[in-house]
Formats: sequence, structure tokens, C-alpha cells
Amino acid sequence: MGEINRPKVNYRLVNEADFPIIMDMYTQLNSFFYEVGYRLPRPENVGQVWLDTFRRTLGRFSNVYIAEIDQKVVGFMLCRVKRVPAYMGGVLVGELSDMWIAEEARRLGIGDKLSRLALDWLRQQGVHSVEIQVLRDNDASWKLYDRMGFKLEFRVGRLLWDEYIEEKPA
Repeated sequence: MGEINRPKVNYRLVNEADFPIIMDMYTQLNSFFYEVGYRLPRPENVGQVWLDTFRRTLGRFSNVYIAEIDQKVVGFMLCRVKRVPAYMGGVLVGELSDMWIAEEARRLGIGDKLSRLALDWLRQQGVHSVEIQVLRDNDASWKLYDRMGFKLEFRVGRLLWDEYIEEKPA
């Protein structure tokens, strides 16, 4: 797609009227998680449950940035501020938590722009650093964050009990 044909994308903070669409988009994101390695149970009403985790802190400790084309929401990114435990330094850390771009709006730089808006806000909050979690097979997201300078810090694994390899008796 040439630059001339690229649609105009507008970016803004979420408002309450956007909640139904971002809950639906999060539900799509959550389904995608299972395609790229997620192994936790599937909660009911996951979009509402997700929204409830940050709704009260919007504008203070969390923000959701929205991307729109022709006044239609085509993507979002959630970012949060949290304090790590004292034994980890006790500092404020930012988190790029969830991002979804509608399929028809991908490859337009929206993920990059939403991430940078979130990073700018987190920097203004005075966080020490910013964390991301990228599922094992989500190569596109890792490439985006790698280009921004994120470095792999640790790996998280999950053992499901039916996969546990018992010690063999001697």
C-alpha cells in the first residue's frame, strides 16, 4: 500500500463510550493468546473481566490508547504503572499490557504508534523501566518491541499437571 493510499489514523485516549468495542477486541485478543501458546483457563466474559481490572485506575495508574480510522476504533493498547516488591528494588515500573489491531488495519504502523504513546505516558509517570510479556509464538509482537530496544530479561514457563514427568523410582 503506497503512502498516498494510507488511511488517516487518529489516536486518542479511551472514553467510556469505547468500552464495549475494546471489550470485544480484547475478547479477540484473548482468543489469539491461545493460538500463540497461552495455557491458562478460558474465563467467561473475559472482556468485561479484563476491563474491570483497570477501569477504576484509568488516567491515574493506567491508560488505554485508541486508534481510529474514519471514526471507527481499529486498535487499542493498555498500559499500567505498578510498583515492584522491595526485594526487586521497590521502584515504579511501567507495563505495556495488551494491544489489539483489527486485521484490516494491520501493517499501518498502528502498533508502533500505540506503543510509543503508551511509552511516552509511562515516562511522564516517572517509571524506572517498562515491562512487556509476549507469548512464545507471537513473533510479530516481539519484533516490534525488539526494534524499540526491549531486551529479553527472563522466561516464564508453565507446567500443566497432565504433562508433569514424575521422577522414576531408582
